[in-house]
Amino acid sequence: MKTKKLRKNTIIIIISITIILLSLIIGYIYYNKTYYSKKYYSNKAIEAIKVHDIKNIYKEEYSKTLDIVLTENLYEPQYLKEYQRIEFINQDDFIDKIIAYLNIGYSGNEINNIFKLSKINQDKLLNLEKIDFTKYLNIQNFDVNKIERYNKYLDKTKKDLNTVVTYVNINLDNKFYTNTNEVNNPNDLTVIVNKYNYITKDFIPKNLVTLFDSKNGAKMVKEAAEAYKLFIEASKKDGLTLESTTAYRSYSFQNTLYTNYVAQDGKEKADTYSARPGTSEHQLGLAVDLNNPNHSGARLSGSDYEWVLNNSYKYGFIIRYTEKGVPITGYMEEPWHIRYLGVDLATKVFKSGLTYEEYYDLYIAEY
Repeated sequence: MKTKKLRKNTIIIIISITIILLSLIIGYIYYNKTYYSKKYYSNKAIEAIKVHDIKNIYKEEYSKTLDIVLTENLYEPQYLKEYQRIEFINQDDFIDKIIAYLNIGYSGNEINNIFKLSKINQDKLLNLEKIDFTKYLNIQNFDVNKIERYNKYLDKTKKDLNTVVTYVNINLDNKFYTNTNEVNNPNDLTVIVNKYNYITKDFIPKNLVTLFDSKNGAKMVKEAAEAYKLFIEASKKDGLTLESTTAYRSYSFQNTLYTNYVAQDGKEKADTYSARPGTSEHQLGLAVDLNNPNHSGARLSGSDYEWVLNNSYKYGFIIRYTEKGVPITGYMEEPWHIRYLGVDLATKVFKSGLTYEEYYDLYIAEY
């Protein structure tokens, strides 16, 4: 009996000690959480907490965002929980932006997502009503200004999100030659000119020089012309005979050319193989059309094309209009038309397997 009673008393003592220890541990954790939360807040923030009578704030995790809002006297009581949810980012305009986003109607968690977007997109959101961009969050070339167009094109085509964003950015949700934009810097080697991006009729490239093999005075921008010479010399070493037919074309020359094609085949057909004036890469002085004089009636033979395709990028050129790219460029395949981009960029475009429109949007354009 004594043994049973002793065991019972021992169990009671153990349970009591356990309860006491747990109480001490919980009290210690609570005290430290409260103490350290209070400790982390700046003195100005602590004073503001008192002024605004913010209850139980020290029971919550420390929030640097809330600390700064309180310190800078920008606190709004209705946003307390949202301030606490917003992860602080060391960015000069961080506080100004979160206040603006909160006023637009975004929650703290939504604001955390906003700061995952590019700074350009962050700024654009300040001038828009609240939008739901969640499904586009991880798409690198997403532009918040185009969200309605993305959604419409998505419903219309049922393509994947990445393709939808790229195609809309390119302007493929509009008919060719509509919603066009003037190119800002046509002397830039990376410039993209197509059925949506045009150059003015008075633009003439800088540093035009005559191609070394030209029989009709064809010219290109000096850097492109020098690369072209290396390209042709390399083709000769591999047993090919390539030469230039046309390179730089003025706006007026392209206008005459296009007008003649329209008279010959009609506008709809002409648009599939000839650029309207102001939308031709030839006006940039960065494009050249090739010919093999040994093949009557054909600009390039099959072997010529294969060599150009697999070697032109080594000298800074790409075949601009491929069969695969017809739906994107709006032009029929032109194996003879090469465009200078510089070796580094041309190599990247070639290896990507993308049209230049797609590559430009994904890796050069800024959103």
